[in-house]
Amino acid sequence: MMLGIDVGGTHTDAIIIDGGEITASAKKVTRKQDLVGSIVDAVIGLGIDVARVKRVVLSTTLATNSIVENTLAPVGMVVSAGPGIDPREYFLNEDFYLVKGAIDHRGREYQGLSDREVVDVGRKLKARSIEGIGIVSKFSVRNPMHENRVHYLLANEFKYISMGHQMSGSLNFPRRIYTAYFNTAVMPLQHGFLKSVGDAFRDMGINADILILKADGGTITHDAAFRLPVETILSGPAASIMGAIALTGERRTALVLDIGGTTTDIGVLVKGVPLMQPQGVDMAGKKTLVRGLDLLSLGLAGDSTVVVEDGKIRIGPGRKGPPACLGGTSPTPTDALSVMGLFDKGERRRAEESFESIAQVLDKGVEEVARQVIKKFCQELRSAVTEFIDVLNSRPVYTIHDMIYPELISPETVIVVGGPAGSFCSLMEDTFGLECKVPQYHEVANAIGACLARTTARITLVADTHLGKLICPELDIEKDIPGDYSPDDVKVFGMERLDELYRYLGMEDRPDIDVVEEQSFNMVRGFRTVGKNIRLRMQTRPGVLSLSRA
Repeated sequence: MMLGIDVGGTHTDAIIIDGGEITASAKKVTRKQDLVGSIVDAVIGLGIDVARVKRVVLSTTLATNSIVENTLAPVGMVVSAGPGIDPREYFLNEDFYLVKGAIDHRGREYQGLSDREVVDVGRKLKARSIEGIGIVSKFSVRNPMHENRVHYLLANEFKYISMGHQMSGSLNFPRRIYTAYFNTAVMPLQHGFLKSVGDAFRDMGINADILILKADGGTITHDAAFRLPVETILSGPAASIMGAIALTGERRTALVLDIGGTTTDIGVLVKGVPLMQPQGVDMAGKKTLVRGLDLLSLGLAGDSTVVVEDGKIRIGPGRKGPPACLGGTSPTPTDALSVMGLFDKGERRRAEESFESIAQVLDKGVEEVARQVIKKFCQELRSAVTEFIDVLNSRPVYTIHDMIYPELISPETVIVVGGPAGSFCSLMEDTFGLECKVPQYHEVANAIGACLARTTARITLVADTHLGKLICPELDIEKDIPGDYSPDDVKVFGMERLDELYRYLGMEDRPDIDVVEEQSFNMVRGFRTVGKNIRLRMQTRPGVLSLSRA
């Protein structure tokens, strides 16, 4: 029995998959001040024998909200660079420190660290009651020795520590700084939350390990989420996409709309495969190395507040609670659907009453106002989707497998999920001029996407046969290699490491492994080849378990 949970901004959804079938679902209002209580409410709402649960996957907006709302824990940063780009351009506060020390692009040390300077920085940060630090060296993905040394010197002084080379094997110094910073900043909140969830589950009799959904639509273990909490940002929108894949099996190019209460999440499937951000997702205006799906979250949704400004209707981006027809106090697009007879839950009378003051201001009837609200909703959504697809088509677009897709994106169908999806289906067909699909269980698609998401891992391997070294920064591996080490040798080594990782994670089936980047350069000195520089990026293929096999 598998349990999937999605903690959204409006609702917390839970589903049970047993014997390859969805056997129970629940939707509860998210209490933002008590997320764990909301999760417990949703699980209780399933009415199941929790002792039979063997797999739990959780998708949560916790890390995302903390970054967006700037409720982050204080973080100190210890950064070393050397010549070239000045990292101080990317410092976010006075607790960022630049220390001496430099590694070159091949991983060779050409300026040593000063232990005394590092320890002195640690004292200054401790004096400010800072509990977490990020450690970033410019070329740590070629040689993490400086980051490891700083960690050794300060590990006993700080409770939360992130090292840049463990964030990603990709080169990009500014993105690595921001990624390490955000990772440490959300650690205390993530640790407390996951511990509380684990305790609550044990109290309920659920003893299964907890997996957490990541921004790339894959899962990581509970322990990995403690170490890399930044990977879980934007997991809610990713759950939408994975849910659409699981519920439809769509193989055409499709527009995916998850119309929730607070936001509408927009994504695209290209021949059934979601698109990936080329370098990493942006958070709070900062570019990171967090691997994530290419999505757009729009502050236009079913519960968005409708007001009149300067004689014109405005929808959202705020939400003041549920629709009036369901007990709220403000008119919403859902209330407009109720007035039009397209939403059959709650009290239509209350929906009509919520629009009366707006109707008076506009000197129109309530039903006409409702039609205008829905028309504006659809127009704004179409405009946002058109702009989103134009952006995708204006650059090389990468699928979730990171392979360049050469054709322009042109959706052939629309998949709508989320609570009010059924009410919006015909409207979306008219808006986009495309066939619209609303799958069964659309109202809990996020929880289904989380539940069925496969575990993913990605590693980078860099081999320098001249120096006789191979490094895998994400796994903290450094090994000696012979001078005749080949790209095929690197590939075999990477395959073995991913196989070992999957077995360690308890996965029974051998994953599909994609080589998404492979480069080999001859190194020449004095008109002769002295070795090769080999770079390889590999990943387990993201995807969903089929319902028939779950």
